[in-house]
Amino acid sequence: MVKKKVFVVKKINESIRGKLTIKTIIVALLAFIGGYFFECLGMYLPWMLGPLFVILIAKLKFGHYFYWSKNLRSLGLIILGVQLGSAFTKEALAEMLHHLPIMLLSTAVITVFTVLTGLLIAKWMNIRPGTSLLGSFPGGLSQMVILSEELKGVDETVVAFMQTLRVILVISIVPWLVTHVLSDDAVAVSPITDEHFFLLQYDWKFALLLLFVLIVFISLGKKIHFPLPHLLGPLLAATLFNLVGSGAPEVPSFWLNLSQLMIGAYLGYTLKVDNPQLFKKMFGIIFVSNVLLIAFCYGMAVFLGHYISIPVNELFLSLAPGGVAEMSVTALSVHIDVSTVTSFHLFRILFILFLISPLIKWAALKKSVVSNHKV
Repeated sequence: MVKKKVFVVKKINESIRGKLTIKTIIVALLAFIGGYFFECLGMYLPWMLGPLFVILIAKLKFGHYFYWSKNLRSLGLIILGVQLGSAFTKEALAEMLHHLPIMLLSTAVITVFTVLTGLLIAKWMNIRPGTSLLGSFPGGLSQMVILSEELKGVDETVVAFMQTLRVILVISIVPWLVTHVLSDDAVAVSPITDEHFFLLQYDWKFALLLLFVLIVFISLGKKIHFPLPHLLGPLLAATLFNLVGSGAPEVPSFWLNLSQLMIGAYLGYTLKVDNPQLFKKMFGIIFVSNVLLIAFCYGMAVFLGHYISIPVNELFLSLAPGGVAEMSVTALSVHIDVSTVTSFHLFRILFILFLISPLIKWAALKKSVVSNHKV
């Protein structure tokens, strides 16, 4: 009897895995079609935006036919992290330290602007301030959604919806502005490198050592709950290779496009826009608030560009309210200094997670204690 039950469970698991594999293949095909179509149209970031929008649209109608594993997105982040880390040379790190005061100032100003707009949204839409604030903070969709699930009185559905709209707007508007408005050459969107397809020019011992260091850094990042360990781990590992003189490899364009496809497919699969009532209720004000935030960052970049040595297009991409992966890919595409853009966004993520998030937690806990005391 026990053996029969084990056999049945095994068959069910095999059936589930088979269905998930078919659903993953469907998503992969749609992602490729979307990326190829966007590239033929000459769109910016085709292998990220194409999969994202094609899968997002298809999911609204046929969502139960799709599946995309978080592990595939993590693999895409690892590839991207190695490429980003190759840009962090000793000179780039010295330049980053030089711009640290600007990072702090700009992050603080953007955070204050976000808090003000978040509070206005909370008042206008009659939702809790904690929900509105977590939904408004830039650069951390997954982190803010996870944090919203941990806090009492915060509606994680609204947070996820607000963050989803922000991501869609930012990765649609910001790359276009950088590519067609702020870049010196509007058509200079091309792969970062055309190195050998499988990195065969590197010694196999070097490749194994790099792989070992990658695994160590990713494991450490997970253990200490560091944000985006699959991106920051490889980034730090590649940076370490640069600092010790070995030199980190640049990733061939095929693998960069593949990493974008994996990330774009995951965004399209996970973004939540399937709540019509919430969409109708909040779309207008969320759209306006995010456009205002993008415009605010644009204006700040133009203003600061007169006083510091960072080019305006590079500064705007560094300040834009997008995620580190999306903005870094944009920087790679238009040949902007990736180390500067990445360092600004990493600083913002750390600032929000380790300073702003605890404050929100403390405020929510204090309000909960006061409410219980009154009762």
